[in-house]
Amino acid sequence: MAKNIDKSIQNTAQTAKRPSDKRNLKYGTLSIVITVIVIVLALVINGIATSLSSVYGWYTDMTASGIFSLSDAFREKMTELLEPEEGGEPVYLNIVLMAEEDYFSSMNSLTNMVYQTLKELTAEYDNIELIAYNTTVHPELAEKYEMTSLDRVQLSDVVIELADENHNALGNVPAKKYSIESFFTADSSSGSYIGYNAEARLLSAVAQLTGQSEKPVAYYLQGHGEPTLEEASDWQEVLELAGFEIQEINLATEDFPVPEDGDCGDNIVIINSPKYDLLSTQEISEVKKIRTFLGTNYGNMIVVEDSSSPRLPALEGLLSEWGLGYGGSVTDDQHSVSSSGTAKVIVDYAQTYDPSASSPSMATQILSRTFGGEDPGNTTTIFGTPKEVLILDNSQIVQGMNGSASSFSLLKTYDTARTRTTDGETITGSATMLGVSRMVWELNSNEVSFVVALGSSDFLSSEYEGSCANRSIMYALLNLMWDNVMTFEGIDYKAFDTSSLTVPTSAATAWTVVCVVVIPVLVAGLGAYVYIRRRHS
Repeated sequence: MAKNIDKSIQNTAQTAKRPSDKRNLKYGTLSIVITVIVIVLALVINGIATSLSSVYGWYTDMTASGIFSLSDAFREKMTELLEPEEGGEPVYLNIVLMAEEDYFSSMNSLTNMVYQTLKELTAEYDNIELIAYNTTVHPELAEKYEMTSLDRVQLSDVVIELADENHNALGNVPAKKYSIESFFTADSSSGSYIGYNAEARLLSAVAQLTGQSEKPVAYYLQGHGEPTLEEASDWQEVLELAGFEIQEINLATEDFPVPEDGDCGDNIVIINSPKYDLLSTQEISEVKKIRTFLGTNYGNMIVVEDSSSPRLPALEGLLSEWGLGYGGSVTDDQHSVSSSGTAKVIVDYAQTYDPSASSPSMATQILSRTFGGEDPGNTTTIFGTPKEVLILDNSQIVQGMNGSASSFSLLKTYDTARTRTTDGETITGSATMLGVSRMVWELNSNEVSFVVALGSSDFLSSEYEGSCANRSIMYALLNLMWDNVMTFEGIDYKAFDTSSLTVPTSAATAWTVVCVVVIPVLVAGLGAYVYIRRRHS
């Protein structure tokens, strides 16, 4: 009897537990389902948000200088440039990438940063369209953007061009092509990037394409037996294609025009094969005028001589202040071509160009602009009637207290070359054919001047255009002297002061409240809701 009672009690107890067990199972299953749903929703929402942010450029710029956002000053100036003049046609632009968008944005941190800027720009302005070509599959699409037969468009290049309302490119205005590095500002000494300069680059391109900018001036010196501009049509063609306005100037009777700010940093004076020396007297001193143009107004200079040029002491004295000079005539029977009875010497790139170097020299950096950091292959550079360029001791160069200066060989002959010195001796060995002097007037500033000494009067001859790198190298040098960036009020490069993010106090407070108060309250409220529901079920 007692056993039956115990069994009855046990059965009653088990029966009493069953509803509870069912509720536990019910809510346990519900919790798992809700958890799975929340996780799936989080993944889906994250995927959608990531996709939309990539397409529309949604992001929060938390850097102190707003590196990743277009500034209000930029928007104001861009709107002004794009507004048509009274009665004029609206301005339409194409920004053309040489690779598909996904590939371009993922190439490296530089392309990704520029890509985000371009997406924000095109999202804000309906008359600017971003176009991406796959030039790897269709290389013919890039050909129209190549300035010379040796010019090669890189996958990371960015092209800006005028277009019609359907965004078909207009052929009457040459497009502007920029390397990805040109959107950044580099340290004048180390070459490392110190800031992001995309705003000035983009504004400059639009201003130049729409004719709303002043071109830099190439002053072509006259009065010393130099060929006229008509006679030096190759120079005129190259300078105009590089974006310069060309003006003849006779410093015996004229002075260099100086802008109000005194900065001629983008302008050049060209002294092309003079037969007579510069004036350097107390009454008239062309040397002093050029020295002021270079040293006070931050201008640039290109000097051209060949083996027929006489000795010009005043000009040589001016060049020596920049660590450059001229020697004797050069021949090389083993590395030359013969044309019209004149010996033309071929240079040896290996003397100055080493693209594999971990810390590339200035010569390598300049030549990389032509060869894209690759092997030049069968490409040659030729000097007709060549004359040696002397690279003097850098310690002789006069420089500012906070600046730096250096002169170096850009192009040299093979070791088999023979140079006839001014005293009649003949020396065998590599000789410099093109020398460059670079003066940084103040560290980390834009005040940089270049002086180039060239040892051939036919360096830009159209005879060399098809198979030689002569013109491409000159374009690279001209691009150093004027990088196509203009100055706009309120627009400056955005410095990479630190890699850490800077959050304003107000934003930090808001995020603190969200993380410390709002989220815990939501979690506690959800927990209370579940507890109450379970108690009353």
